[in-house]
Amino acid sequence: KISMLVHEYELFLMYDNESISDMFTRFTTIVNSLKNLGKSYSNQELVRKILRCLARTMVATRDDSDLSSSEEESDEEVSNIAFMAIEEEDEDEVNFTFDELQIAYENL
Repeated sequence: KISMLVHEYELFLMYDNESISDMFTRFTTIVNSLKNLGKSYSNQELVRKILRCLARTMVATRDDSDLSSSEEESDEEVSNIAFMAIEEEDEDEVNFTFDELQIAYENL
């Protein structure tokens, strides 16, 4: 089971048309399951993993956006832009912990 979960973690990507909420729930489930089995990742590794997933979807989200999008969709787009800007600012240095990202997500 741990091998399967590690494999899921390593290949984790945000699906096309998946909301940030759904993606984050899937990610948290994998991470928590691994932690329960004794496999844990540093906060830095978790944050980088999330940022990489969001960055790949950012281009498609930005290009497909329109003025008639809902407030929730706009919030998701702003979150994507912010995460991408953070990643581009300094790809080697991540100053957010996984818990901080989770709190920020919950406050959206």
